[in-house]
Amino acid sequence: MKETNRATQIAQDIYEVKLPLAGSSLKELSSYIIRGKDRSCVIDVGFETEECETILKEALKELEIPIRNTDILLTHSHRDHCGNLPNLYPDAGTIYCSEWDRWQITGEQSDSGKDYLVFSFLKCGIPMALLEGMPKEKDLSSFIPDSKVKTVRDGDFLSYGRYKLKVVDLKGHMPGMIGFFDEEEGILFPGDHVLNRITPNIGFYREENRSLHHYIKNLKKIRNLKTKHVFPAHRGEIRDLAGRVDEILEHHESRLEEIISILSLKPMCAYEVAGKAKWYYKEGNFRAYPVVMKWMATSEILAHLQYLYEKGEAGRSGGVDETYIYYLL
Repeated sequence: MKETNRATQIAQDIYEVKLPLAGSSLKELSSYIIRGKDRSCVIDVGFETEECETILKEALKELEIPIRNTDILLTHSHRDHCGNLPNLYPDAGTIYCSEWDRWQITGEQSDSGKDYLVFSFLKCGIPMALLEGMPKEKDLSSFIPDSKVKTVRDGDFLSYGRYKLKVVDLKGHMPGMIGFFDEEEGILFPGDHVLNRITPNIGFYREENRSLHHYIKNLKKIRNLKTKHVFPAHRGEIRDLAGRVDEILEHHESRLEEIISILSLKPMCAYEVAGKAKWYYKEGNFRAYPVVMKWMATSEILAHLQYLYEKGEAGRSGGVDETYIYYLL
């Protein structure tokens, strides 16, 4: 395999570039470059930092790939995947992403970040006093011109050199999450949909997004794909896709069973359930979690509660401007 200072060849004409994620527990993002004859692409681009920008541009230069002939394929619009776009889009080709993520990176979404957090805290039952402790980070320092962005949908194809990438709907971790799969070569880029050793956060966005429902459905959809290589965004290549999918499905089934047991005590909001659930960060002391971790954990509990509600296993009270309270049926 060919290796440069910045890029490691992991398959024919495919290179991994590790981008540091300063301040994140994830540590780094695996960005992937696919070299084509006339056009190439980069899958996900890291934080908006000088370090991420420099590493990615140097990798392209070392591989003798002109950035002007390089498209950017975005699996989703979390900051560690899209933050670097403002540094790259003026010189790069087209940005391809889902419609939902196009709304995010071009600024067309209807909610501001703070509006969404207020809504999320309310539905979770997190005390509003904790909102001031949330970091003021933005996914993008500036929005991307709509003219630079093209929407792709499940079943669309993008071709780069020997690779014909099929767009795969993987919503769950985010409402617009997509992956890229070359069926002939057996290579899957699942973004954060399936990872080694850790499970992606499946939080509550809006009720209509049905986060956990779609996540489980899309895990089962990819389980039996005939893959030779699965290259996720974090934690290295997945050697046994079906086995890892089964582990993640078992994790969520166990979490649902735990939540049912907790709800058997009395009706609760997601924040109350989170305070009684088993966690591993900081030795499981939920009360000691930083506010952002409390919010992420509670939002994931809410997604599980909503899943039980959708399946008819739990009831719910709480109106449009009220916290959701769940109880067993």
